[in-house]
Amino acid sequence: MTITYEWRGESENAALDALHAEGFGHPVQGADRTARLYGHSLGWVCSRHDGEFVGFVDVAWDGGAHAFLPDTVVAPAHRRAAVGSEPVAEAARGAGR
Repeated sequence: MTITYEWRGESENAALDALHAEGFGHPVQGADRTARLYGHSLGWVCSRHDGEFVGFVDVAWDGGAHAFLPDTVVAPAHRRAAVGSEPVAEAARGAGR
């Protein structure tokens, strides 16, 4: 299984909303998650398996020195395969740039 991780990767709104719903067990909300990213995030990491969006980490910040991870989600079929821990490490690297 080849998983790629990309700091500030392309995140299609519908795919992100569907992943969030699947990962957290709620219906798709139709939320504009991409707008939230560009408005409130220092960055994010997109995880893909053969092009399929399978994980996501959001790095929110206060505009200064503090950043935190409010949203870490992995598609259920890809859990327990480092799809959560690897993007957290990539988020730490990206936030430190």
